[in-house]
Amino acid sequence: MNQRIVLIHATPLAVEPINKAFADQWPEAEISNLLDDALSVDRRKVTVLTDRLFQRIDSLVNYAANIDAGAVLFTCSAFGEAIDASAAKNTMPVLKPNEAMFEAALAKGKNIVMLATFAPAVAGMEAEFNELVREGYREATLTSMLVEGARDALEQGDAERHNQLIVQAAREHNEADAILLAHFSMAIAWEQVQSAVNCPVLSSPHAAVSKLKIIMAH
Repeated sequence: MNQRIVLIHATPLAVEPINKAFADQWPEAEISNLLDDALSVDRRKVTVLTDRLFQRIDSLVNYAANIDAGAVLFTCSAFGEAIDASAAKNTMPVLKPNEAMFEAALAKGKNIVMLATFAPAVAGMEAEFNELVREGYREATLTSMLVEGARDALEQGDAERHNQLIVQAAREHNEADAILLAHFSMAIAWEQVQSAVNCPVLSSPHAAVSKLKIIMAH
């Protein structure tokens, strides 16, 4: 199988966390980055995914195929249905950002807490999680919490404030079986969050790289 993995980003905030995860966990992987930062801007303007957004996601996957991708990983969690639709048309693996993290979380227990910083992504992510539960992974409940102000802080270059707000939110859920950091951009807070709570803390980039490494080996 072709070993090139194309990462498709809707915000520059996701680029460094996933590339760092590959460097740490799978440095041999051949990575290509595609960024369309208008996607996250336009996603904020609508409550549900439009036909045009479906088409744009499809076009990005087609572009990845045209540059000989062996697999595609999206790093923005607000386009799940469109990614599913595009994946159904392709033989190469096309992964949503959070599917690997959700699978890992369901192995941890039933009481799962998800911290998010980008509100438009939350409903779709909850639907993805609940679909896994319906498919029989295990009975579990996902409790979502929007960490107000964290995304704004990060976009303004204040990573320290971003991380502090996420840590504060995590401490309110120390009884969870696992805490999820919903977006790739939140991975920069992972170490601080894990140090602040007793339960496992999962991030999308680390889980996604682990899953891709398995997929690409077969």
